[in-house]
Amino acid sequence: MRHLLLLGLLGTCLPAMAQSQTGPSRLSTTPLLSRQAEPALGKELRASVSQATQRNLNGEHAKALGTLQEVALQCDAYRSAPARQVLSFRTQRQYELHLRESGNGEPVDWLDLACANAYTQLGYIAVEKKDIEQALGWLDKAHATAPYEAEPLTERGAALIQRKDWAAALDSYQRALALTRTHPEAAYAEALALRGTGFAQIELGDLAAAQAAYEKSLELEPGNKIANNELTYIKQLRERQEATP
Repeated sequence: MRHLLLLGLLGTCLPAMAQSQTGPSRLSTTPLLSRQAEPALGKELRASVSQATQRNLNGEHAKALGTLQEVALQCDAYRSAPARQVLSFRTQRQYELHLRESGNGEPVDWLDLACANAYTQLGYIAVEKKDIEQALGWLDKAHATAPYEAEPLTERGAALIQRKDWAAALDSYQRALALTRTHPEAAYAEALALRGTGFAQIELGDLAAAQAAYEKSLELEPGNKIANNELTYIKQLRERQEATP
């Protein structure tokens, strides 16, 4: 059986979670060890985001939704500061990198990652509700808020996979993969991004590239069941192709 990769829930005080789907409604979680973000403007929102994260992990999406919507409103207020950029970073290194490489002279306020995480989780809930357009809106907002975070892009890939937009999903996963390789703070998500890349490549018919992606993911996470199952699936697809006259 194929496994659909979903990005899990991110809390600033909890580890990131990757999720795999083994059926229409059965989800399981696997912890990913992420580096905790340094506190910044809006750090008082972390407790609420962490509480909502736990509720989401427990499947209590309705309870998490109200909390996250309130946090999102507060984050929107922070982000609406006139004549300045308001962005989230995980570390001082990323903040200084942005100032050097992307700054245009406009002041930059460092917003706590709790805000991007709240937007990402709202996107996750929308994916669970199969409201893909709403999910993409939240996830694009999360990415715009935290441009160096991989999670909004991997969850975006999962949303696009539900819509069977394989090319767009591949693009999203590969953008996430690029971040994991250029930002050590995001390296923990590389295996997840590789598995999402491989999934989309299978659907696009590029079995060689998919196999390479899954094999690379196993170098990072040896024994991962999803990757091993997908490699078995690739082998089965090749056998069917060879058996077809």
